Amino acid sequence: MLMKKFFTLCCGLFAALAIQAQNDFPLQFADKNGNVITDGTTLNITEAEDDGFGEILMPSGLYVKNTSNEEVQCAGSFEIKLMSNGAFQSCFPSNCMQASNVGSYTTQNGAIGAGDLKTMQTEWLPTAEGTCTVTYQLLTYKKNVITQKWNIDQYGPTVTLNFAYSTSGINAVKTNRPVTYYDLQGRRVVRPTKGLYIVNGKKFMIK
Repeated sequence: MLMKKFFTLCCGLFAALAIQAQNDFPLQFADKNGNVITDGTTLNITEAEDDGFGEILMPSGLYVKNTSNEEVQCAGSFEIKLMSNGAFQSCFPSNCMQASNVGSYTTQNGAIGAGDLKTMQTEWLPTAEGTCTVTYQLLTYKKNVITQKWNIDQYGPTVTLNFAYSTSGINAVKTNRPVTYYDLQGRRVVRPTKGLYIVNGKKFMIK
């Protein structure tokens, strides 16, 4: 009986520590108004947009809020669990990454200022009707004083994005999106393949 109580007490303590660690994490998913999105939330996204250049995109509408009073070095880790077609793109925290296959990916780390609310520019780019499911997690980084390299420090909240695209759901609002690719030598690339490019002054990786 005593052992059972001890086990119950330990489980409760570990759960409390886990909640406290989550509360101490400096970054949170949020909407455009800064309202925090609860850890573990699933978002169902059905609205599509015409980017004005004949391509379709489905924005997640996600932002990231730095709730601390210090600059935070961070990145995003996402797992594409299902994707009927097209590519998933994330421009968080700075450079863009695009992936067209199921698998796990991590964006390049960058900084978010104290108290900042930053758009993630994270979206599915479908080429036909279908679905896409992605789980996204926030990460923080800390620099190793010896190697001077950035290493993952903490794993933060997650959200699951369920995209569903049908031609009847297209929203014809035109938006300004990256459409012109340049290689690292500044030459325009008409049909980019896998590799690193410059789009709107940012490094953009296609995997």
